[in-house]
Amino acid sequence: MRWIAVPDKRGAPAVPAHQDDPNHLFDDLIRVVARQPLRCRLILTIGVPGDPTNDATRPWPSSTRSIDAGAITINAVQTEAPGNGRDINFDPLVLPDGIAPSDDPLLSARSAVYARSFTRRAGEPKQPSAIDVAQVPDER
Repeated sequence: MRWIAVPDKRGAPAVPAHQDDPNHLFDDLIRVVARQPLRCRLILTIGVPGDPTNDATRPWPSSTRSIDAGAITINAVQTEAPGNGRDINFDPLVLPDGIAPSDDPLLSARSAVYARSFTRRAGEPKQPSAIDVAQVPDER
């Protein structure tokens, strides 16, 4: 299976004005979500025997069945405070029981790189966004 989150363009954030600020994407997300939720459609593409699974750059046939699995909605943003998911490593090889990884070598590469990135981030001083999420007015 492959998946893609297709954004609903309505209400999508504009290009932030302060791109020189390292937190500009997060800060803009806070402002946008305070105005209205952001939505994406989750589209799952179901592979069949013979579809390449060891090379993510090789497309599957256009006739491959896709399923609209529903919506992903972001309607709140949390701070980077400890305990809010700040110190999580999104390892693609940490899978629930019953789900096995494919033979795609990118999974192992990502797992190693994400672990290294997590270790480096964990050693950095934490500076949360200057925007206080609790103080952003809900304009909905």
